[in-house]
Amino acid sequence: MLDVKPLSTALGAEIVGLDLAAPLDGATIAALRAALLDNLVLVFRGQAMEERDQVRFASCFGKPVGSRSAQRRDDGDPRVMLIGNVRENGEPIGALPDGELMFHSDSMFLERPLMGATLYGCEIPSTGGDTLFANMYLAYESLPDDVRTRIDPLRALHCYDYFTQVRTGAFDRKTLPHATHPAVRAHPETGRRALYVNRLMTEELVGLPARESAALLDVCFAHAERPEHVYRHVWREGDLVLWDNRCTQHARTDFPAHERRLLRRVGIDRPACAAHPGPGSTVSRESR
Repeated sequence: MLDVKPLSTALGAEIVGLDLAAPLDGATIAALRAALLDNLVLVFRGQAMEERDQVRFASCFGKPVGSRSAQRRDDGDPRVMLIGNVRENGEPIGALPDGELMFHSDSMFLERPLMGATLYGCEIPSTGGDTLFANMYLAYESLPDDVRTRIDPLRALHCYDYFTQVRTGAFDRKTLPHATHPAVRAHPETGRRALYVNRLMTEELVGLPARESAALLDVCFAHAERPEHVYRHVWREGDLVLWDNRCTQHARTDFPAHERRLLRRVGIDRPACAAHPGPGSTVSRESR
């Protein structure tokens, strides 16, 4: 039986007493899958994991995948994406090197976004670089009735490119990958509905005039990021964090540019699975 300790009233739980560098048995994997559906984010402290261990752990939940854009420059496992500001010959060895990142859901600019991801803390700065996780079930369920009625039937366009959107704010739909998804998605396993728009990647609500789209999105963004919807993870070296990308968003706080920060991410994809939609919900391949 898992030792599960809640981390906040919104979402998140610490799993105590598991060594993730060792293979897990079927009963433990099943219990972890259930705990993930219940808590959305799972934290494992004090783990000593090599890349192969992290890939093996991610494979308990689906197909491990690395970056879907830039590939690793070293000879490491391509299913492992390095995230950090560590530089060699003046160039970062990982992606998303510096500063804060606004709330987002990974790979939502693709037709098939990731199911989830694992992130492992290799080198952690003395302060900052925290990861904020938002519960998008709660964000949707607590929307004012009139906002929920407006957002329910809509679809949203999402895109992302670090160098243009983070550094310049420009977006060229002709050259950057982008996709549309329902603005509210039904989770394919729980059937619960979750808000699926965010500040970093969502460009517009399809079919609305630009001003109306921007105003409605601003309301949704601010609501989703309310403190009562968020768990703040303060990293320690050896932390492994697993999250369900279908019903959460995450953001990164700023950290000292002169201090090293390096983490390893393994994304999790998986084939279509049987869904258990809630009342009035529709689940499609795109909602995963």
